[in-house]
Parts: sequence; structure tokens; C-alpha cells
Amino acid sequence: MTRRARALDPGMSRSSIPDNQSSNQLLIGVVAVAAVALAASLAGLRNEFAQDDVYLIQNNLRIHSLGNWREMLTSPFWPPPLNQELYRPFTSLLLALEFALGGGDPLLFRVASYLFYAATAVGVFILAGRLLPRNIALAMGLLFAAHPVHVEAVALGVGQSELLVGLLGLIMTIRYVDRRRQGTLEFRDWALLGALYVSASLLKEPGLMLPGLLLATELFLLPGPAGPRVRSLVGGYAYLAGLGVLVILLRLAVLEGRFAGNFTAEALQGLTMGGRALTMLKVVPQWARLLFWPAHLQADYSPQELIASTRFGLVEALGLVLLLGTLTAGWLARRRAPVFSFGVAWMAIALLPVSNWLIPTGILLAERTLFLPSVGMVLGLGGLVAAGLRSKAGSPSPGRAELRLVTAGLVLAGVVRSGERQRIWRNEVFFSVRSVQDAPRSFRTQRAYGEVLFELGQRELALEAYQRAMVLAPAGQAWRVRNDLARRFRLLEETAPEVEQLRRSLEEQPAQEDTRGYLIAGYLSLGRYADAAREADTALALGATPKVFQGLRALADSAARVGAPPGSVRIRISTGPTERAAWSPSPR
Repeated sequence: MTRRARALDPGMSRSSIPDNQSSNQLLIGVVAVAAVALAASLAGLRNEFAQDDVYLIQNNLRIHSLGNWREMLTSPFWPPPLNQELYRPFTSLLLALEFALGGGDPLLFRVASYLFYAATAVGVFILAGRLLPRNIALAMGLLFAAHPVHVEAVALGVGQSELLVGLLGLIMTIRYVDRRRQGTLEFRDWALLGALYVSASLLKEPGLMLPGLLLATELFLLPGPAGPRVRSLVGGYAYLAGLGVLVILLRLAVLEGRFAGNFTAEALQGLTMGGRALTMLKVVPQWARLLFWPAHLQADYSPQELIASTRFGLVEALGLVLLLGTLTAGWLARRRAPVFSFGVAWMAIALLPVSNWLIPTGILLAERTLFLPSVGMVLGLGGLVAAGLRSKAGSPSPGRAELRLVTAGLVLAGVVRSGERQRIWRNEVFFSVRSVQDAPRSFRTQRAYGEVLFELGQRELALEAYQRAMVLAPAGQAWRVRNDLARRFRLLEETAPEVEQLRRSLEEQPAQEDTRGYLIAGYLSLGRYADAAREADTALALGATPKVFQGLRALADSAARVGAPPGSVRIRISTGPTERAAWSPSPR
């Protein structure tokens, strides 16, 4: 074994293992890891569409036919009128293919997600096997497969983008490690890496970060003179960088110049870069908790679950200590525990797109965004365990029984917790009820809970939930909740309370053309023609569509002139494919 190979495979000599025995052990490990991943997921096999799957699969006509493939390649990810600031064409094509093969049945989406998850867990085991002793690699693969924080990415069909970015990142890294062991990479290697990189980048935005994982491999796992390596690899990395630029240019073209979008998480709105960094220090302990002890999980972390930091307090100090301590330990351990350092680097690279430091996003914290970072977590943990056992006894073999016992206990607990969590997404009603229990201070979960209660005929309880949502909504956002409540009143044909909510919504956010149109329609239905005329004039003064509001103004004048009785003038306002424009899910 060469010096470079040992750096990639510390504490292990495969030459002492017969080929057939090594192959058998590898096969057993692959089967065991895949089985645990499936065991952690199968409880959700019969789940219906819920949460974002409702908007992006069930109600998204674009993906209901593969004949729309050109539109999928040239359109934003979310269907209008929802968020138009994301571009994930390969995810749309994948969902369309599964819709066609399964006839729109949620079952096929579940099966595909579970298979992608099992393949990713196996990829973690295989990569760990390149870097760590086989028993530790197997333990890390099993822990990854059972990790409950992965459930949000696995339970939803749209979460397949997270799974596939992780899988493609692992395939790229494994290929890179194998080829670099043999020397340098050839043209066909870079071509393969480039194809995988572009595919990941068109599945979801974190895919753009995958070349960083290859650079981390060079930095921490391949010691040697820098000069020759730079000369042999600079062309390949320039090629990957060029592909990344092309993907970004394509994204800018489709999204009409928007790179990151205008929607920002409520807790980050109005903050400077320093303010965002301070707020994200509060999130760092949450990242650590979810990665290492995910006893409590929730689908929403919106205000008031997590709010902006206005000063440097104890939680922010803990976040800073965790962040700087982990990064410092990773750097200092790069020679004695290179795999640990590599795992830390992997986590840092994977978390950078959702750190909100350089570019604010629509997400402050979401469990699905920890899927790719968790790969680095288990690799780093494995490297730490291997280094600890070597320093203790000069060989990784002592402590093997203890390692098996601890791994078995954690894997069992993880499978049980993951299975229970999978059932949260059994349908939209159950998801809403459970989410409000998990995150009672979230205005979004309270609003969704109110919607469910209306569907169940519990009007008073629904109004209480909506009222809580308005109280919990961050400053300047309650109007969105009022619009949604007004829509519910409209469906119930309760015009007077609808008008009240629309009026108060416009007091908070006057520049809402659709909302003002609904308000005018409500006034006309109630026979309040002077109020309808006044609102039409206000809309025109604010620059609303002249043809529409001049027509409404003329209708109000005509009804007043002839003395039309209340209820005799009823019009329908159409704002697009759905009336839920006032309430959009968070960008995912």
C-alpha cells in the first residue's frame, strides 16, 4: 500500500483480507445498510400526498404529462402563482416520469424515495469503507441509514432532489478517491464528474457546491507536494467551474435575472449581513441537536419558533463556540485524524448554501437541508472513532464489541423514531394537526391547522387557530393570514366577515390589487355601492389595472343609481389557477 493510499485508508490493510472474504463482507454491509434504510422508511409507504407534494405533484398540471418537458426545462420550479424564484428542471422531469409510470399514485413516489435513500446510505458506507476500517465504516453507514433527521427529505416526493444531490455527491467523491489513488484523473473521469455535477445542480441548488467536496478530498485526504497536484488538476477544476457558471447563466435566463430570489425568511427580513450572521449563530445549536440528538423534530421553524437575534446572548455564544470549535478541531486534526477533518469540511461546504450569511434565503432552518451535511457528520464521527481507538491501543480492533453494542442501540432507536416520524405525512389533515403540536409557535402551522378545522366543520376552533396565526405572524405578515381567512369565508359564502378580513389586510398592505378586487366584489354583494366605488378609485390611484377597476367603478355606480338590493350584484374575481395566491408555502 502506498503512502497516499494509507492516507485514504488509515489503520487498515486490505491486502491481509482474502478477496472473496472482502467481497462477502462488502455485500453483507451493503445489504445491512440498505435494509436499515428501508426499515426506517417503510412505515410511510401508504402515505398520501401532503405538504409540498400537494402543490408540486398532486395539483401541478405541468408534471402530469411528460409532453410538457420543454416547459419543465424553461420554467421556474413552482407552478404559478406560487414562488417563481427557483429553478430545478431535473426534479420536475423526475417527478413527471414517476407520475406517468404510477398514474399519479403516491405509492410510486414513496417507493422511488425509499430506493434513492437506500442507495445514498449504501454510498455513505462505500465511501466510509474507502477511508475507514470496515467495522467503523459499517457502523457509520447504519447510523446514517437510521437517522431520523432524514425523514422530511424521504417522506416527500419532492424531497427526492435532496436525496439525489447527496447520492450524486457521494458517487463523485468515491470516483475521485478511487482515481486519485491510482494517480491523476483522465478526460473521461472529468467528463463523468461534470455530467454528475450538472445533474445535481439542476436537481437542487446545493448541487452547485459539490466540487467543494472534491477539493476537501485533496486538502485533507491526499497529502503531498501542492505544485504537481495543482498542475495536474487545475484544468479539471476549471472545467467544473465553467459548468457551474453555465448552470447559473441558464438559471438567470429562466428566472429573468433572479439568482437567489426576493423571498427571504421572515426572521431574516431587513437584516444586514451582520444581523443574519448573528441570527444564524442561534441556529447552529439547532443544527448540532438535529444531527446528534434528533429527539424532537418539526416540519416548520418559522417565527415565533426561531426569531431574529438583536443582541449577542448565551444562545448566540453557544453557537459561536460550537462553530469555531468544530472548525478549529477539524483543522488541527488534519494530520492525526484526516477523515474527521474531511467530515468537518463536508459539513461546512454542505451548510454554506443555507447559512444565510452571504445570500439570504427563504429558509432559516429546515430538517431536509441537513441531509447532505449529515454525510459529513457520520464520516467525521467515524474518523474520530478510528483515531480514538488507534490512540488507545495502537489498532482499531480493541473496542469492536463496544462499538457494535452502541451502534446497535442507536440504530434501533433511530429506526423506531424514523418510522414514527414517517407517519406524520400520512395525509394533509394529519400532517397539519401534528405540525401544530410540534411547532405551536409557528404562524404557518396555526394557519394550516385552522384550514383543517374549517374542513372538519369546527368553525369556532378554526377561527381561534387563525387568530393565533395572526398574533404569531411576524411584523408585516399578518395580512397574508387575513387573506387566507377571507378566502375561507368566501368559500362558505359568508361575505360580511370576508369583507372585514380583506379590509384589514389592505390596511396593512395597501398595494394588493387582487385583494382589493375581492373587497369590491364583497361590497357589491352586500349592497355597499359607495364603498365599492371608493375602493375602485383607490385602486386606480395606486396604479391598478385600469380596465378592471374602471369596470368595477361603473358597476358600482350603476347599481347605486338603480337602487339594486343587497345580494343582487354578485361577481367572480379570477386571479389565476388558484385562489391560494395569498398563501404560499416556504421555498424549498
